[in-house]
Amino acid sequence: MSRIPGLDIGRKELIWYGLAVALFAGLLYVADLDEFVRSVRQADRSLFVAGLLVGFISLLVWAWVWHRFFSQLGIESTVSRTVRMFLTGHFLNGVTPLGQFGGEPIMAYIVSDTTGSEYEPSLAAVISSDIVNAAPFFTFPLGGIIYLAAFGRVGNFLLKLGLVTVSLLTIGSVAAYLLWSDDDRLGDSILSVLNRLQGIVGRGDSVFDSLRESVTEVAEAFQQAGSDRRFLLTTGLGSHLAIIAQIASLYFVFRAIGLEPTFVPLYFLVTLSTIATLSPTPGGSGTYEAAFAALMTIFYPVSLATALTAAVLFRLTTYWPGLVVGFGAMLTLTSRADEDKRPEELQ
Repeated sequence: MSRIPGLDIGRKELIWYGLAVALFAGLLYVADLDEFVRSVRQADRSLFVAGLLVGFISLLVWAWVWHRFFSQLGIESTVSRTVRMFLTGHFLNGVTPLGQFGGEPIMAYIVSDTTGSEYEPSLAAVISSDIVNAAPFFTFPLGGIIYLAAFGRVGNFLLKLGLVTVSLLTIGSVAAYLLWSDDDRLGDSILSVLNRLQGIVGRGDSVFDSLRESVTEVAEAFQQAGSDRRFLLTTGLGSHLAIIAQIASLYFVFRAIGLEPTFVPLYFLVTLSTIATLSPTPGGSGTYEAAFAALMTIFYPVSLATALTAAVLFRLTTYWPGLVVGFGAMLTLTSRADEDKRPEELQ
């Protein structure tokens, strides 16, 4: 693949990079840089490596979800190629301000080009995978809050968080239903809007015909993705293993810096801090560490420097390795069209 879309860096992107660096520098200043460096140096390396290995499993679980949807939509790809495409997407989301959402059209192009599949099913597969992979970050907090309400005590903060989680989960569920439903409601609504726009514009019939065809094909691909409810259920349940891997990784990080990990704080720290990755800074850098450190001081009586150390080490076990491997994975991807040309050139 000669060129990967999404790597153009302009003034806007540089501003967000600068903001991420400034946020992190501000955190270090407030937290006491000397204490932060001392905490990092004193971390147990063997426990940190264990956290690194366990944390990488979460990326493989999310790639597995991609592979499941590829199979469901008839997109031919080996497990190795799927993992490399997913890690490429992880890299692009990390080095450009695409955030956790918004990079799907670019990744759909990469999937289509790499596998030789049509763009529409590739887009449906990527978006469907992202929906399923995002769901655990809402179901886990909600499940934790329900558990505390039944067997413990729910504070005002968690109560408000529960309401927000229910709202977001409801919105996401409705969106998923509309995308995967076979009643054509969403597709028909978009087609109706296009028809009205065409009537207002009064020209560009070929453009609108092409748009209508694309909308119809995308809608059909989404319907195929959601046609098997058992497939959606098993894939959705499997995606929760990624969060379990991250909780286990944070357990090793806490042990590495001499903290006694307890389940409830680990559970909520992993799931709640993820919301900060939705910021426009590259990969949520800066905002994630700030949110994680702030949450940790709520659950643990530790200094901000110690909390920031845990945040940085946790990102080093679950996020940054994926960027390094993702860059290498991106370099290995080749266009399916280029692969098909090679045998002809050898003849």
